[in-house]
Formats: sequence, structure tokens, C-alpha cells
Amino acid sequence: MLLLLPLLMAYSLIGEAFHEVAGTLMLVLFLLHHWFNRAWWKSLFKGRYSPQRVFQTALNLLLLIFMIVQPLCGILMSKHLYTFLPTDGISSVARAIHLPLANWGFVLMSLHAGTHLGVMLPKDKKKTAVLGCLGAVSLYGVYAFIKRQFPAYLFLRLPFVFFDYSEPRFFFLADYLAVMLLFAMLGYGIILLLKRKQYNNRT
Repeated sequence: MLLLLPLLMAYSLIGEAFHEVAGTLMLVLFLLHHWFNRAWWKSLFKGRYSPQRVFQTALNLLLLIFMIVQPLCGILMSKHLYTFLPTDGISSVARAIHLPLANWGFVLMSLHAGTHLGVMLPKDKKKTAVLGCLGAVSLYGVYAFIKRQFPAYLFLRLPFVFFDYSEPRFFFLADYLAVMLLFAMLGYGIILLLKRKQYNNRT
């Protein structure tokens, strides 16, 4: 899903038909992800809610809402895969919702990935070096976040995405990967702070 995410954000650069295929694949992978992690749903109303668990649960539920509404909007404005559906009078509304949700979903999924970053990091001395490299790239992500006008898209100040078709696709994807890493590191940092707070409360 993380590999598909920056590709989905480059929809005009990769072609609308491929965008619809990738979006459908993203939905299938999301459903499979929840199926394989169905134990999380069974434990939702069990146990004590620490600040860390509250944060992760809220983030997961926001992502669930996103992954219901966003694919639905994509299907309603489809020009290739789902043209058999009656969408007269609905597609324009779906398009207005789809753009800001795409950017919010990008941020939320990156944060979610960051909350699980700890289990993917090496446990030895290499961890510091890896975190240093990730942190350096995420600092560039701050610049890319502004350069790619994320705030304007997130808060509906721009109703359309503007693509520079003369720009190599590599640069576009590299910027979006840097922004993804920025929010992943933010999610990782939030988890560390919440764990430390919980530890201090216990001691």
C-alpha cells in the first residue's frame, strides 16, 4: 500500500486508467490488511486505553472512514473501470471530495506507517544511523510539503491539482516519498513521546 500511495498521488502523470486500477488495488489490499489484522477489531473494546492506544485507535478509525469514502468517490467519478454505474449529477460532488481526501489520506497513512516504524528498525547500533538518515530525508520533506502545495490542497484553497508535465516523474515521486517519510517520522515520534509519558506515569 505504501508503494502505491505516491503513485496514486501522481494520477495525471501515470494516466487516469492506471490510477483507477491502482486505486482499486489499494482498496483490495486495505481489505486484506484488515482481514489479516481482524484480531485488532476483536480487542477494540477490551483492555485499558493508554494514551498511545487512544492515538493509534483514533488514527485507525480515521483511516477506515477515509478508505470507505475515498474509493466510493473514485468509483463515482470513474472514466474507465466503473463507467457502467449511473453517476449523473454525482461525479462533480465526488470530485470535490476526492482531492482533499486524497491528501488527508496520504498524511494519515504515512502517520500510521510511522506508528509501526519501531518494529522495522534494527535493534543494534545501526538504529541510530538509520534514524539519522530517515530524519535527514524527512527534513527535506518539510520543503517538499510546501513546494507541492500540500496545505492548499488539505484545506481546500486549491480545487484542482496542477502538474508540471515537463518535470521528470522521478522528482515528483521523490518529493512525495520525502513528505511520506516526514509524516512517518512524526508518527514514530508521537509514539515514542506517548510511551515515555506512560512510563513516567508508572514510575
